[in-house]
Amino acid sequence: MPVKYDIFISYRRKGGYDTAKLLYDRLRMEGYSVSFDIDTLEKGDFDKELESRVRDCKDFLVVMSSGIFDRFFTPDHDPKDDWVRREIACALLERKNIVPIILDGFNWPKEALPADVAGLAKKNGIDLNPKHFEAAYANLKRKFLDSKPLWTIKYKKEIITGLFFVLVATAVLFYLGMTEYYNKTYSEKDFVFQLEKRKSDSLLRVNDSIIKRQDSLRSAREKQRAIRQDSLVQASKSQPELTKVVKVEKAEKTPDKTLHWNGPNDPVGRAIFEKLQPLGVQRTKCSNDGINISATSPNCTIARGNIECSYSPKFSVTDCNGKLLGILDASIKFRTEPHTEELAAREELANELRNTNFSDVIEKIREIP
Repeated sequence: MPVKYDIFISYRRKGGYDTAKLLYDRLRMEGYSVSFDIDTLEKGDFDKELESRVRDCKDFLVVMSSGIFDRFFTPDHDPKDDWVRREIACALLERKNIVPIILDGFNWPKEALPADVAGLAKKNGIDLNPKHFEAAYANLKRKFLDSKPLWTIKYKKEIITGLFFVLVATAVLFYLGMTEYYNKTYSEKDFVFQLEKRKSDSLLRVNDSIIKRQDSLRSAREKQRAIRQDSLVQASKSQPELTKVVKVEKAEKTPDKTLHWNGPNDPVGRAIFEKLQPLGVQRTKCSNDGINISATSPNCTIARGNIECSYSPKFSVTDCNGKLLGILDASIKFRTEPHTEELAAREELANELRNTNFSDVIEKIREIP
């Protein structure tokens, strides 16, 4: 669908182009719909498009530069080839609001204008002196134009400013809403944490109470056993004729408990297993009074496309039923160089472990009952 323009500017390129372009830029910048052939004409027949725009416009501005009518009086002049004449004639015929823009140096010809454009001489125009351009331009908009600017362009700056403040206000409200949400969420989490902590503390107090009661019962049983033993001794002393020969055998030493490796079978786990060989650790399933030994795993992360591993081994010692007997911290820290594969990083950790003294760890494990 062709675009309709409210204002049409007619001009002779020689002498009138600069003023026509200036009027076009100023009017268009303030929101008026203006036709300017060089900038706005696209595809289609040139003559038909120009005449169509003249017929559709409200205001027809003619830039009256020096010599604009010279062709009208040339003997071999063909009106069909003069676009300015055809535009003026069409505007007069369509009874448009015609506004002559009179420039310095323009003079009306002594001869009468041709009949098809003679009506132009009766139109009231504006003297556009460059020194007083702003005043003349303001007068043109206020008194001569029927067209009105589009408010979206006229108030473009105000609209942009308003939208900016709306966006800022929306962002502030969103931030406040999210802040309230997070505060509420974290307060709820803190409440749940405190509730769980209280439950945990309560369970610990119950466990302590149970342990104390068990200790009290154990102590009472031991006292009763001692009392019974003293009674038997006193009874044996009061009846010397019933002397008994009691054969006392030396108690045999309880054999050491078997140690079982319950750690991983990766390069790091194999290296630790080798270091614990002086303890006689076996890769067998724990049974009876045996002891399981396991170790923590390395922490491997990806940084800049490479894999780095860090390791500070800690050992846990449990019985075959999973009861924790002790936790040992080797107090050794390792960090690998960046590797492209995790296996290479773990191999580096394994080599570091093989070159590390584990005597302190072995002694601490031996001390566990």
